[in-house]
Amino acid sequence: MNKDALLATLIGFIVGMILTACIVVSPKIIRSLSRISITLPKINISAPKHSPTPTITPIITTLTIDSPIMESIATEEEILVSGSAPPHALIVSQSNGSDAVTQSDAQGKYAIKLTLLEGKNDVTVTSYAGNSTLSQNVIVYYSQEKL
Repeated sequence: MNKDALLATLIGFIVGMILTACIVVSPKIIRSLSRISITLPKINISAPKHSPTPTITPIITTLTIDSPIMESIATEEEILVSGSAPPHALIVSQSNGSDAVTQSDAQGKYAIKLTLLEGKNDVTVTSYAGNSTLSQNVIVYYSQEKL
């Protein structure tokens, strides 16, 4: 026999012995591993508790007159003056023909009926909220003539 064949036979024999040893010994190793218990640490995963996000409503710090518009012409003796002011503010409205008092709602909206005089009427709306006083003016012309 030549050297190569002898070397191949020897290597085959060694590999076969290793495989046989693994087959014979592995059940014993597996049985001993089953007796080993590994305790894993408990990790408490829970959803974080969030408080509800508050809804932020803008606080009105100005006084506006939405109706009537500046230098409008009214054909009715009574007009509705409306707009926005600070919430729960005392609203005083004055014109040449009448005065009225109301309070704005929680959103700051107000509406007041005023009586106009023939011709030019200076309408003044003043809000009183705490220590703050705001005032706005609008000019309304009243004519009994039908346009």
